Amino acid sequence: MNVDSANRLLDELASKQALYELSVTYCRGADRGDADLFGSVWTADAQVDCGGFQGPASEFVRIVTTPSELRERSFHTVTNHHFRLDGDSARGEVYVFAASTVKLDGERLDQLIGGRYLDEYRRSGGVWKIARRTFVFDWDINQPVSAMVEEKRLIGEITKRGQYGKGDPSWALLG
Repeated sequence: MNVDSANRLLDELASKQALYELSVTYCRGADRGDADLFGSVWTADAQVDCGGFQGPASEFVRIVTTPSELRERSFHTVTNHHFRLDGDSARGEVYVFAASTVKLDGERLDQLIGGRYLDEYRRSGGVWKIARRTFVFDWDINQPVSAMVEEKRLIGEITKRGQYGKGDPSWALLG
């Protein structure tokens, strides 16, 4: 392998890692309600289409990170990542599971949603950001809360409990 090929391969691998890190940063920012972190993944002109919201990412960030009595907690995880690079732009498909405890019509529900993010990315100044994100909904499961661990019926007292916002134990470690 010559130097040019090695440099292209290194750039491709570094770019794919950076795009992956955008996905996990998005999840952490959303789940912790951290507007700065959640806002850091977007270009200044980024657009979001997730069905219930279509518009600028800046407004999406405000909505997602504003505390709400309707959302107790959320847990996003991303799995399969497929990226196609083209210089300083890229496209990708990222599979996601989002588990939440929500209140609808006064009832607490456990909700699990599966879908995919179809993304367009741009690199500027060596930094990758999401320029456009479209959420593709594939399936969901909704049921009354059955939190046996929460109610101490399964394994006893929980020492650390995940929660939305800065009360989450991860803030002590990661800020």
